[in-house]
Amino acid sequence: MRDGFALASFLARWSSSARHDLSASESATLRLADLLAMAEADDQRRWEKLSLGYGDPNGAPWLRAEIATRHHGLEADDLLCCAGAHEGLTCVMRALLAPGDHVVVVVPIYQPSEQAVTSICAATGVPLQDCGGWRLDIDRVAAAVRPQTRLVLMNFPNSPTGAPIDRTTLESLVELCRRHGLWRVNDEVYRTMAEDAPASPPPVADIYERGISINAVSKGFGLPGLRVGWVVCRDRAVLARVLRAKSGLSSCLGTPNEVLAHIALRAEVGIVARNKAIARSNSKLMQSVFARHPDLFACDAPGNLAFAAPRYLGARDAGAFAVSLVRAAGVLLLPFGLWRTMLAEVPADRLRIGLGGSGVARALATLDEHLVNACGRATVA
Repeated sequence: MRDGFALASFLARWSSSARHDLSASESATLRLADLLAMAEADDQRRWEKLSLGYGDPNGAPWLRAEIATRHHGLEADDLLCCAGAHEGLTCVMRALLAPGDHVVVVVPIYQPSEQAVTSICAATGVPLQDCGGWRLDIDRVAAAVRPQTRLVLMNFPNSPTGAPIDRTTLESLVELCRRHGLWRVNDEVYRTMAEDAPASPPPVADIYERGISINAVSKGFGLPGLRVGWVVCRDRAVLARVLRAKSGLSSCLGTPNEVLAHIALRAEVGIVARNKAIARSNSKLMQSVFARHPDLFACDAPGNLAFAAPRYLGARDAGAFAVSLVRAAGVLLLPFGLWRTMLAEVPADRLRIGLGGSGVARALATLDEHLVNACGRATVA
């Protein structure tokens, strides 16, 4: 892939210069002591008696059973735990694809996810339509399907746009995939941070026999350090192939992480409510800052509370703005160019701003102060 992993390269180059972070996509992180304080009696016993040997390659049965309660008609054996969502996605691609296959990829998408496909077979990108609200054109997906197409890969809610997928679009997509016998793989790691969670459509694994849902505790729970993710699939034979692929990367999860993830999942209501409250407060602050600089930013209310995707209106491009900002003010945010792809065009005039962190308010205040104090804002606009 051109430029390798552009997001990682950008963060490696500029993170050390940043004093204020608007780049993160995870919610406000939890301290270990605070998470352990949420443990119910059985998890307290597991923690106190924990063996640091190898765990179940599939993930502890009690952890998988807890995850399964978030799905309709699925059981623990319909899940496989992985060391983070990306390991799960990579192993799904290795289990399902071979040279000569073809994949339809909805972009923008996390570059390593795209690479997990293109390192194996051909792919066609279908870009989300930026039309006053991001939209997936099902007709364009249908037009991209070939006789060799094996699956459709997506990330909804989407990063970096924050776009959700509505029930009608999801059902239309499932019918398209069913008609062609395609797997439908969805990275759902931002699902818990949907602004209107009750109105969100169900996980794709719940409604489609060839649907595969991938998720983790990294984003909405604010626990990326645990590296606990999972793959959900109704076809247990395929899940066994995913496990074989995973065995070449990691034999099992860390047993302490399984207990900690189980504690978090049981405490999901409280954790997610806390994280959404922080993100909503940060979102309001962001809107007020941007309202003072209408010549530089245009931003709708975010559809997902993990981040916002404002349009940058300055004279220079969004990438140049991001670099100048971290250099001059120590504020780190991400231009959409970091999600560039050879499969389709990605808008270059957008920024992704993380809303979940506890330091976002100070970062936004610093951004505002910098823009106000910049002489005519010529250095950043």
